[in-house]
Amino acid sequence: MPIHNLGKKHFTEEQKTAINTALTHLFELTNELAINLTPKERSRYGKVGEKGKLLIDKIRSLKESQPELTSPEIDWDEFEKDYQDRQFSSSVLSKIESLQMRMLSIKILHDYDNNKDALLDYQHAKHKNRFSNQTGYANKIESLKNFFPKTGKTKKKEIQ
Repeated sequence: MPIHNLGKKHFTEEQKTAINTALTHLFELTNELAINLTPKERSRYGKVGEKGKLLIDKIRSLKESQPELTSPEIDWDEFEKDYQDRQFSSSVLSKIESLQMRMLSIKILHDYDNNKDALLDYQHAKHKNRFSNQTGYANKIESLKNFFPKTGKTKKKEIQ
């Protein structure tokens, strides 16, 4: 017998509501900051890379330890705000990625369970149609046959 019903724990209605409320709130909180970059803009502005991030960190460190050597052309208050927002955004993204993996795992287990049960129900309908006189099974099988296309090809074992 195949293993199924792996996702035994389920969201309560209260949990679903709380999660959706929290997500809605997050979208509202970030709405005024959100800028929808085009793929071209994302490519253009997203080329900082790890080396660039290390440079930013080093410049910030030098600014703090040797402020007399910093460029007067830079708005250092804005630089610091950008830096803090970058750090915060990175932290939030890490948490969101972790949450995404959690939600994906939950979804995968429930998809698996649903699929196994759906296949079992289909096999049940085929069995009942073949060995009982109950009506309705033939129509059920007919409505599901598109999910099980026959290729018309039979695999032949190679003779060695």
